[in-house]
Amino acid sequence: MSVDPRFRTPPRLRPGWRRAALAIVAIVIIGVLALATSSLRHNRETMHPDSVSPFGAGALSAIMADQGISITPMTAVDDALDGQGTILVWDPQLLLNRAEREQLLASSRRIVVVSDGGRDASRWLGTAGVSTVPLSGPIRPSCDVDWLDGIDTIAGVTAGVTADGCFPIGEGHHIVVRDNLVYVASPEIFTNQFLDVADNAAVAIRMLSGSGTVSWLIPEQSLPSAPSPSVVPPALTGALAGFIMTALWYGLLVARPFGPLIPEPLPVVVPAVEATRGRARLYERGSHASHAGRALRAGTVAHHAGRLGLGSDAGAPEVVAAICRACPLPEADVYRLLYGPPPTNDRELVELALGLENLSKELHHD
Repeated sequence: MSVDPRFRTPPRLRPGWRRAALAIVAIVIIGVLALATSSLRHNRETMHPDSVSPFGAGALSAIMADQGISITPMTAVDDALDGQGTILVWDPQLLLNRAEREQLLASSRRIVVVSDGGRDASRWLGTAGVSTVPLSGPIRPSCDVDWLDGIDTIAGVTAGVTADGCFPIGEGHHIVVRDNLVYVASPEIFTNQFLDVADNAAVAIRMLSGSGTVSWLIPEQSLPSAPSPSVVPPALTGALAGFIMTALWYGLLVARPFGPLIPEPLPVVVPAVEATRGRARLYERGSHASHAGRALRAGTVAHHAGRLGLGSDAGAPEVVAAICRACPLPEADVYRLLYGPPPTNDRELVELALGLENLSKELHHD
């Protein structure tokens, strides 16, 4: 059966520019989340002794553990001072206040402050400027410090401070030693990425191994809540989050809205016999004998209601009484036929259909 062209529904094609706009928005969302997650993961893993990321210190921690030197991550100055051995301070967000820094410097233990590019040089060393350079080549020591005896060079560092110290870089020095304070202008020699370059590992181990323990102090906001080795690339985590966000956004913006179905007139005439057969096939396919039985009973009552003088709100007793007045049938049989238990299989459905057909014949005959 052909459809009248006046009722033909045109295909809903989305303009090309709209599809391109959706694709661009999706790419932007995924890219931003990937970068944000990567940056967050980098900040949380840098210089942590359990991190295996390029900026973490997991390799140094493993080497020192093999030598019997234990490393304990801490978040509070008081906890670090209650322990023993060297205290390493990594405070890139500058969370330590002046009193806490003075507490550390007043202790008799070695304090190794690893700076994030010398930004806190004035806080620990007083008036000291910063000198930054790209990744440096081999740098020889230029100071007389006993734990640096036999060290040839370090490499890969990027910052120095304008104070007397060791390993000249730019206009300053990368390491400054004052009493029990060892100030390191940037973290490269401790990280997994540069630990095996030149004598970086030897310098880091000697700096920290003055005793059998190291308190690795990272102020609370910089410490990850559950430090663990990073095995998933940070950008991949962000990309997956971006895909999920884009899918939800697309589903809410573009997909079919939720709500009840709205009946609409069909654009073509469907013969009643086709609709009946199609509905019957659906009932058969779904094994809905009870639903089909209810439909047959309701159809029989509706078909004879006008002849019997029944309204649309007539109840079972009124319907049964009216039918029994019109034809000589027992009320119990009529009630069981119209309002009895629903059929549970095809055999019972056929029996019900035959009974309703016989009832219709009796009513028409009368």
